[in-house]
Amino acid sequence: MNDVLDVWLYGTRAATVHPQRSGMSLTWSEEAVRRWGTGSRVVSHLLPIGTAEGAQPARVRAWLEGLLPEGRARSAMAAEHRIDPDDTLAMLAVYGKDTAGAVVLVDEGAPDPATTGRLEPVDADEIAEMLTHAARHGGGGNRLDSLTSLAGMEPKVALARTAHGWARVRGGAPSTHILKLSRPDGSATRDLIDTEAAALDLARRVGLTSVQAGVERFAHVRAIVVQRYDRVADGGAVRRIHQEDLAQALGLSTADPDRKFQRGRALPSYSAAAAVLTDGGSTPDPLLRLATFTVLVGNTDAHAKNHSFLRHDDGARVDLAPAYDVSMHEHTGVSSGLLALDIAGRRAIAEITVDDLVAEGASWGLAPARALRVVRQTVDATAAALADIDRSAHPGVSMQAWAQVERRVQQLA
Repeated sequence: MNDVLDVWLYGTRAATVHPQRSGMSLTWSEEAVRRWGTGSRVVSHLLPIGTAEGAQPARVRAWLEGLLPEGRARSAMAAEHRIDPDDTLAMLAVYGKDTAGAVVLVDEGAPDPATTGRLEPVDADEIAEMLTHAARHGGGGNRLDSLTSLAGMEPKVALARTAHGWARVRGGAPSTHILKLSRPDGSATRDLIDTEAAALDLARRVGLTSVQAGVERFAHVRAIVVQRYDRVADGGAVRRIHQEDLAQALGLSTADPDRKFQRGRALPSYSAAAAVLTDGGSTPDPLLRLATFTVLVGNTDAHAKNHSFLRHDDGARVDLAPAYDVSMHEHTGVSSGLLALDIAGRRAIAEITVDDLVAEGASWGLAPARALRVVRQTVDATAAALADIDRSAHPGVSMQAWAQVERRVQQLA
């Protein structure tokens, strides 16, 4: 295992990262500067290429740590390979060959990971074992996982779906789907994966996402299977699309998992997310649509790790990523009822009005009439999606969950 890692992005060795007492030092490659130019933020909003600002150790550490899971999941993955969970580079040396987005980390001097990737077929029984072990220990067990790194507290498994079935990814091959095990039957949140699949179905109908998701059974277990929006089929191959989440873009360390929630702080915030979009040459209208939809479906877990930005291979424009990790929470009886990110200074989701959403959008620089139009269109589109969706396709979603969304839509309508 090497302490020095090369960072590959879109087929270019973009940088080399070294451990340092104050954090991690980053050296940009000449190839990256030539391809994207000094100051390009194709790697990260936080790390402009070829600049001293983009090589600050604290920034580099925060961004790299944002590629790793949090809490128990991180500890379990570290224990699997006898690594200190605080040793970010050692963790990424093992798990950094398939991360969120298109960044791939390999030992210094190793070849382009696109030339070394391979797949190992797995069957339903093996997948069930991977999922149950992940739920117990927070990561793949007995080296059954794909050695991928996905941020978040929730245990998950990443696999590639091929024409022949499922496979683990090795050596830099890209995964295509994320799998999460259902919660126990007696849990108050036992329907979490069911409402996530339903919420993503609604989001697709509203035009907020391209992500396909469904609940499937593997041997004796149920799991949600979510198509990765940062992977695109390209002929017979799978191409990575780069993305970073809001916490990474802002340089927030989620070693403390609470830091991804606003909770009265200045950051993270919807306003900061809007600034990332406008700085990248995009408009914040899609963000206001997503914030409105978040309120409508009762998604109180829409924190900084669940909002992301796409950074394409030309390094030019930034787009809001499709909606993902969206679910219904208000009906469970255990939800705090508080938004992860404030809207117009308000946290209680039940108190959010159309005026609040318009005020939030206006604070980003949107004209109030334009913000109102975005909010109204989203409410109308969600109402139409609710009427059109095939609820029998989501048998695990309770009448209470649907009714709560309907009430929220009526309230904002």
